Amino acid sequence: MSKKRKRLLILAALGLFLIGSAALCPYRLIIVSGDSMTPTYHSGQLLFGKKQIFCRDEPFRRGEVVLFRHHGETCLKRIYALPGDEVVIFRLDEGFNLLVQAGEYMRYYRLVEEIGSARIDRFDVPEGELFLLGDAPQLSLDSRDFGPVPQSAVLARLPGSER
Repeated sequence: MSKKRKRLLILAALGLFLIGSAALCPYRLIIVSGDSMTPTYHSGQLLFGKKQIFCRDEPFRRGEVVLFRHHGETCLKRIYALPGDEVVIFRLDEGFNLLVQAGEYMRYYRLVEEIGSARIDRFDVPEGELFLLGDAPQLSLDSRDFGPVPQSAVLARLPGSER
């Protein structure tokens, strides 16, 4: 066997080893894109998320940050509500949205009445789905806009990210 061929086989084996190692690694490198998670995370910041396949037996937790796919885009958001939770969104005339858990509904309803008119949307998060929000609600395109996200769309979870 020639030296050239031997070197090529070694490089191919090393390449296969690296690809296999990356596939079996439980962590995923995440590069934050955009400002929807400020002030917690900033655009360009590098994070390590645990791949969902390695933590699928762990229940999702309110406040946890997840990486998911939505309509071909990879997004980073925080879990606001879990399956079975009721979410109430007050959509005010000025374009401001206020989200509250169902138990706080009446207290905020009185506050919104004082501010002005609002459209109120109430719904339950379906089984197998998550209601996700960015930490910068005025900048974030999230579940307020596109609704709950299937848990199966979650790619990775950021350990220790709960609030």
